[in-house]
Amino acid sequence: MMYKKPFNPLVKLDIQFFAEKTELNIKSLHTEFKEAWGELKGLLDDQSEEIKKYGTTNDDTVNKIKSVEGKISDIGDEMKEIQKRADEIEKKFGRPDLAGGGQVKSLGEMFVQSEAFEAMKKANEFKSAPMRTKSLYQGSKAIITTADGSGGALTGTQTAQVDMAAPTRAFRLRDLLPVQATQSNAIEYVQETGFTNTARPVAETTAKPESALTFDVMSESVKTIAHWIPASRQVLDDAGQLQAYINNRLLYGLMLAEEQQILYGDGTSPNLQGILTHTGIQGYNWSGGTVGDSKIDAIRRAITLARIAEYPVNGVVLHPNDWEDIQLAKGDDGHYIWVNVNDGGVMRLWSVPVVETTAIAEGEALIGSFNMGAMLWDREDANIRVGEPQDYFTRNMVAILAEERMALTIFRPEAFVGVTFDAAPTAGV
Repeated sequence: MMYKKPFNPLVKLDIQFFAEKTELNIKSLHTEFKEAWGELKGLLDDQSEEIKKYGTTNDDTVNKIKSVEGKISDIGDEMKEIQKRADEIEKKFGRPDLAGGGQVKSLGEMFVQSEAFEAMKKANEFKSAPMRTKSLYQGSKAIITTADGSGGALTGTQTAQVDMAAPTRAFRLRDLLPVQATQSNAIEYVQETGFTNTARPVAETTAKPESALTFDVMSESVKTIAHWIPASRQVLDDAGQLQAYINNRLLYGLMLAEEQQILYGDGTSPNLQGILTHTGIQGYNWSGGTVGDSKIDAIRRAITLARIAEYPVNGVVLHPNDWEDIQLAKGDDGHYIWVNVNDGGVMRLWSVPVVETTAIAEGEALIGSFNMGAMLWDREDANIRVGEPQDYFTRNMVAILAEERMALTIFRPEAFVGVTFDAAPTAGV
């Protein structure tokens, strides 16, 4: 909202006094809340230990938890009352145009949009609502501020609202895999390790043959993928589009890490067990084929390996450079054998969908029955949190954190074939 009338300086002093007094109250409430939250977390941990040890919790612990919860609720009520008084000030004096024509955010809006207030509201609703108190400040990290070369180019008296975009990767690996939600921190599953089939026609009164199936009970723990960016509160307030951009880029970073883990995680905590690093998958080298085989032939021979193991292949994962080699393949007369230059080609090889991604290394490919051989488990969807760890509150800074929790289970390793484009086969191989 913009105001054209002159602004009374006495009103400005009244509001300034109110703001300074309110800032002290906010700091005090913030400190009280952190202390109460820490106390509540400790009590909840004690209660959990009591339940594990005795199967129940004692009344003293319950009463202490209720008392601390009441304290947190009171802090939230005080914060709401501060916001209410701020709104009354605005109604009485009007919202000043301090920037000479710019739009000014009200005190009330600033209070209810602050992370401290949001955390308090969440604490009233969910006892276990997360609040980061550990230090995220590393000192040497690049902080997004209003300075030139950071977020400064986006701030000023007036910023043109333009779409901010950055190069992105088309994600498809997750689409190949079945995805299941979980409430557990570990997934236990049965992995088939062998099958001996002796089924045959049997004559009357003759003993039936015995087949054999062997299994291993496996377990995969839920892993956390996360990263964060420090930023000044001023630049986020002054350039609203910047925070949306940061959030999107942080989530994009999670997806990059997720794809890398699905393919190459080494299985050592905190990494997922990736498909290409699993010792049980099948392998195929281009050089092991028949003389004259191209990369197209190598893919087909790898598909055969999966089909012999009785797994229908539903995906081929290729690096863009390897996919380019396949699409540019020409016959002896120079014509393209795979694509029509005017229309391009369907993203398929031997009737199997192709996933083109830089997540896989150039010179490698993954063929598999993704829908039968593995599953993704989502414990916590990708999300963004904003907090003020340690001295961030006094520095007018925030930490913007993106994280997700997930697990990958590989039920049938032989459903996958890792292909290496090492070299074209030569005579004598």
